[in-house]
Amino acid sequence: MTRRTRETSERTLAAALPALLCVSTLYLLSFLARTILAPLLPAVRAELGLGHAASGELYLLLGSGIALGLLSNSLAASLLDHRRAAVLSAVSTGAALLWAAASGGMESFRCALFAVGLGAGLYLPSGVAIVTATVRTPDWGKALALHELAPNLSFALAPLLAEAMLHWLSWRVGLAVLGVLEILAGLSFLAGRLGVGLRGSAPRPGVLRGLMREPAFWAVVCAFGLAVSASFGTYSMSTLYMVDRGIPRPQANGFLSLARLAALFAALGAGWVTDRLGPTATLRAYFLGMGAALASLGLAPTAVLPWLLVCEAVCSVFFFPACVAALSRAFPGELRSLTLSLAVPLGLALGLGGVPVALGAFGDAGVFGLGFVLLGGLVCCGLLLPRRLRPRLARSDERG
Repeated sequence: MTRRTRETSERTLAAALPALLCVSTLYLLSFLARTILAPLLPAVRAELGLGHAASGELYLLLGSGIALGLLSNSLAASLLDHRRAAVLSAVSTGAALLWAAASGGMESFRCALFAVGLGAGLYLPSGVAIVTATVRTPDWGKALALHELAPNLSFALAPLLAEAMLHWLSWRVGLAVLGVLEILAGLSFLAGRLGVGLRGSAPRPGVLRGLMREPAFWAVVCAFGLAVSASFGTYSMSTLYMVDRGIPRPQANGFLSLARLAALFAALGAGWVTDRLGPTATLRAYFLGMGAALASLGLAPTAVLPWLLVCEAVCSVFFFPACVAALSRAFPGELRSLTLSLAVPLGLALGLGGVPVALGAFGDAGVFGLGFVLLGGLVCCGLLLPRRLRPRLARSDERG
C-alpha cells in the first residue's frame, strides 16, 4: 500500500465527505444508464412489438454486458489504476448510450444495450476500492451506505426521468442526453486526484485458484445473485407487473419512484445498522425481510401493491453496505476489488437477465404474481449464507 493510500484511509467520514460525494455522482450516472430502461419498457415494448419474455431478454443482454465489464475490471485496474478504470467506465457507458439513441434497428439496439452494460460494469470494484481507501475502517459501513445512495437515487429518478422523456422529448433523445452527461462526468473525474496510484490485483492464476477454493468467495457469489435478483430483477419488471394489474403506466412509474425515494432515506440508516449490529446480523435481517416482501408482492391485492413496493425498496438498501463490509473484513485489501469483480458478475447476470426473463414468462402465462412468490422463497434461502463469510484468509477479522 502506498503512502498516499495509507494517508487517505485514515480520514474520518466528515473529512472524506466531498470526495465520497464526487465518487457517488459518478456511480449515480452509471446506475441511471442501467435503470432507465425499466420505466421506459412499456413504451419500448409497444414500439418494438415485444412480449413480456422478449422484453426481459433485453435485460439479459444488459446483464451479460455488466458481468463482462465486472470481470474486466481487475485487469483494467491493474494496468491503469482505479481512478482511470472509473473514468473509462463513465466515458464508454456514455458512448454506448449515444449508440443506443441512434440505433435504427433492433439488432443495433441490442448491441448498444450490451455495450452500456459493459461500460457500466467496469465501475463498481473500482468505486468500492476508492471509497474504502478514502475513509478509516470503522466508518466503512457509513461510507459505503453513502456511496449506495447513488443507485437508490437512480431508482427513484429513473421513473420520473422516463415520464419526462416520453412527455416532452422521446426516449431516444433522453438516452442521448444521459450519454453526454456520462462522458462529461468521466472527464471531470479524470481531472481530480481520487484513486491515483490505487491499483487492483491482476487476475493471476494462483490468486484465482485461491479464491475459488475459498467458501467465502462462493458465499459472496450466491449473496449477490439473490440480492440483485430481488432488487434490480424485481425493479425491472415492476412497472409491467403493475400495468398488468390495471394500474396506468404514469401512475405505476410514480409509485415506483416514491418507493425508491423511501429507500433513499433508509440507505443512511442501513450504514448505521451495519456498523452497529455487524454485517452478519444485518445480512440475515435483509434476506428474511426481502423474501417476505417479495412473496407478499405476488399475493397482495392491487390496492396494496404501492405499500409493498415501499417495503421491498427499503429492505433492498440493507444488503450492499453489509455485504461489502463483510467482504472487506474477510479478504485482504489487495483482493477486495478482485473478489468483487469476479463474484458480482455471476449475481448480476442472474438478476439482470434470468430473473426478468423468468418473471416475464410467468406474466405471459397469466400468473405474474406466482413468479414474485417463488422469488421471495428463493431469497429466504440466503439466510444460510452470512456465516460463510469467514474465510481462512482473514481469521483475525472474523468478528462482525
